[in-house]
Amino acid sequence: AVASTSDARADSAAVAQAIRVFLTAFEHLDWQPFRAAFSDSATIFQPAAQMAERVSGPRGIDSTFRAVFADIRSHATGGPPFHRLNPTDLRIQPLSPGLVLVTFHLRNAERLARRTVIFRQEGANWRILHLHASNVAVKP
Repeated sequence: AVASTSDARADSAAVAQAIRVFLTAFEHLDWQPFRAAFSDSATIFQPAAQMAERVSGPRGIDSTFRAVFADIRSHATGGPPFHRLNPTDLRIQPLSPGLVLVTFHLRNAERLARRTVIFRQEGANWRILHLHASNVAVKP
Protein backbone atom coordinates (compact mmCIF):
# COMPACT_ATOMS: atom_id res chain seq x y z
CA ALA A 1 0.00 0.00 0.00
CA VAL A 2 2.90 2.36 0.66
CA ALA A 3 4.16 2.08 -2.91
CA SER A 4 0.69 2.64 -4.36
CA THR A 5 0.10 5.68 -2.13
CA SER A 6 3.49 7.06 -3.13
CA ASP A 7 2.76 6.34 -6.81
CA ALA A 8 -0.67 7.98 -6.55
CA ARG A 9 0.91 11.08 -5.00
CA ALA A 10 3.54 11.22 -7.76
CA ASP A 11 0.88 10.72 -10.45
CA SER A 12 -1.26 13.48 -8.92
CA ALA A 13 1.67 15.91 -8.86
CA ALA A 14 2.61 15.10 -12.45
CA VAL A 15 -0.97 15.56 -13.63
CA ALA A 16 -1.32 18.83 -11.68
CA GLN A 17 1.65 20.10 -13.69
CA ALA A 18 0.21 18.71 -16.96
CA ILE A 19 -3.13 20.47 -16.42
CA ARG A 20 -1.32 23.77 -15.67
CA VAL A 21 0.72 23.46 -18.88
CA PHE A 22 -2.43 22.62 -20.86
CA LEU A 23 -4.47 25.53 -19.47
CA THR A 24 -1.61 28.01 -19.97
CA ALA A 25 -1.18 26.88 -23.58
CA PHE A 26 -4.96 27.27 -24.08
CA GLU A 27 -4.94 30.77 -22.54
CA HIS A 28 -2.11 31.79 -24.88
CA LEU A 29 -3.53 29.89 -27.88
CA ASP A 30 -0.13 28.25 -28.17
CA TRP A 31 -0.94 25.40 -30.54
CA GLN A 32 2.09 23.11 -30.14
CA PRO A 33 2.01 22.54 -26.36
CA PHE A 34 -1.80 22.61 -26.42
CA ARG A 35 -2.00 19.89 -29.06
CA ALA A 36 0.81 17.87 -27.44
CA ALA A 37 -1.34 17.58 -24.31
CA PHE A 38 -3.72 15.20 -26.10
CA SER A 39 -3.27 11.50 -26.71
CA ASP A 40 -3.71 10.47 -30.34
CA SER A 41 -6.60 8.29 -29.14
CA ALA A 42 -8.31 11.11 -27.22
CA THR A 43 -12.04 11.74 -27.30
CA ILE A 44 -13.70 15.07 -26.56
CA PHE A 45 -17.17 16.41 -25.85
CA GLN A 46 -17.19 20.13 -26.61
CA PRO A 47 -19.64 22.46 -24.83
CA ALA A 48 -20.74 24.26 -28.02
CA ALA A 49 -24.02 23.25 -29.69
CA GLN A 50 -22.42 23.37 -33.14
CA MET A 51 -19.93 20.73 -31.92
CA ALA A 52 -22.42 18.48 -30.12
CA GLU A 53 -21.05 15.12 -31.32
CA ARG A 54 -18.08 13.35 -29.76
CA VAL A 55 -14.76 14.23 -31.38
CA SER A 56 -12.15 11.48 -31.74
CA GLY A 57 -8.52 11.29 -32.72
CA PRO A 58 -6.03 13.75 -34.15
CA ARG A 59 -8.10 15.02 -37.09
CA GLY A 60 -11.14 15.66 -34.92
CA ILE A 61 -9.09 17.36 -32.22
CA ASP A 62 -7.24 19.51 -34.74
CA SER A 63 -10.32 20.63 -36.68
CA THR A 64 -12.49 21.46 -33.67
CA PHE A 65 -9.83 23.18 -31.61
CA ARG A 66 -8.43 25.14 -34.55
CA ALA A 67 -11.99 26.50 -34.94
CA VAL A 68 -12.13 27.29 -31.21
CA PHE A 69 -8.74 29.04 -31.37
CA ALA A 70 -9.85 31.10 -34.39
CA ASP A 71 -13.07 32.12 -32.63
CA ILE A 72 -11.22 33.21 -29.49
CA ARG A 73 -8.70 35.18 -31.56
CA SER A 74 -11.49 36.88 -33.52
CA HIS A 75 -12.91 38.30 -30.28
CA ALA A 76 -9.57 39.16 -28.66
CA THR A 77 -8.76 42.77 -27.96
CA GLY A 78 -5.08 42.16 -27.22
CA GLY A 79 -2.34 39.60 -27.23
CA PRO A 80 -1.67 36.60 -25.01
CA PRO A 81 -3.19 35.59 -22.79
CA PHE A 82 -6.29 35.75 -24.98
CA HIS A 83 -8.55 34.54 -22.17
CA ARG A 84 -8.20 33.48 -18.55
CA LEU A 85 -8.79 29.94 -17.34
CA ASN A 86 -8.72 29.90 -13.55
CA PRO A 87 -9.84 26.48 -12.38
CA THR A 88 -11.75 26.32 -9.11
CA ASP A 89 -12.74 23.26 -7.11
CA LEU A 90 -9.85 21.39 -8.72
CA ARG A 91 -9.90 17.71 -7.82
CA ILE A 92 -7.24 15.23 -8.94
CA GLN A 93 -8.09 11.56 -8.36
CA PRO A 94 -5.71 8.75 -9.32
CA LEU A 95 -7.84 5.89 -10.66
CA SER A 96 -5.16 3.30 -11.27
CA PRO A 97 -1.46 3.38 -12.14
CA GLY A 98 -1.11 5.61 -15.18
CA LEU A 99 -4.71 6.88 -15.15
CA VAL A 100 -5.90 10.04 -13.36
CA LEU A 101 -9.26 11.84 -13.28
CA VAL A 102 -9.31 15.64 -13.02
CA THR A 103 -12.43 17.74 -12.46
CA PHE A 104 -12.78 21.49 -12.03
CA HIS A 105 -14.96 24.52 -12.69
CA LEU A 106 -14.33 27.66 -14.69
CA ARG A 107 -16.61 30.51 -13.58
CA ASN A 108 -17.66 33.83 -15.03
CA ALA A 109 -20.72 36.08 -14.79
CA GLU A 110 -22.61 34.18 -17.52
CA ARG A 111 -21.80 30.54 -16.89
CA LEU A 112 -20.40 27.78 -14.77
CA ALA A 113 -18.13 25.70 -16.98
CA ARG A 114 -17.68 22.11 -15.81
CA ARG A 115 -14.66 20.15 -16.95
CA THR A 116 -13.77 16.49 -16.61
CA VAL A 117 -10.40 15.37 -17.93
CA ILE A 118 -8.91 11.89 -17.87
CA PHE A 119 -5.13 11.76 -18.16
CA ARG A 120 -3.21 8.65 -19.18
CA GLN A 121 0.50 8.20 -18.79
CA GLU A 122 2.12 7.63 -22.19
CA GLY A 123 5.80 6.94 -21.68
CA ALA A 124 7.20 9.83 -19.63
CA ASN A 125 4.28 12.13 -20.46
CA TRP A 126 0.74 12.53 -19.16
CA ARG A 127 -1.71 13.10 -21.99
CA ILE A 128 -5.41 13.82 -22.15
CA LEU A 129 -7.32 10.66 -22.99
CA HIS A 130 -10.77 12.24 -22.61
CA LEU A 131 -12.07 15.77 -22.12
CA HIS A 132 -15.71 16.44 -21.33
CA ALA A 133 -16.75 20.09 -21.26
CA SER A 134 -20.21 21.37 -20.38
CA ASN A 135 -21.53 24.79 -19.43
CA VAL A 136 -24.47 25.79 -17.27
CA ALA A 137 -25.95 29.28 -17.49
CA VAL A 138 -25.79 31.29 -14.27
CA LYS A 139 -29.03 32.95 -13.24
CA PRO A 140 -28.83 36.74 -13.04
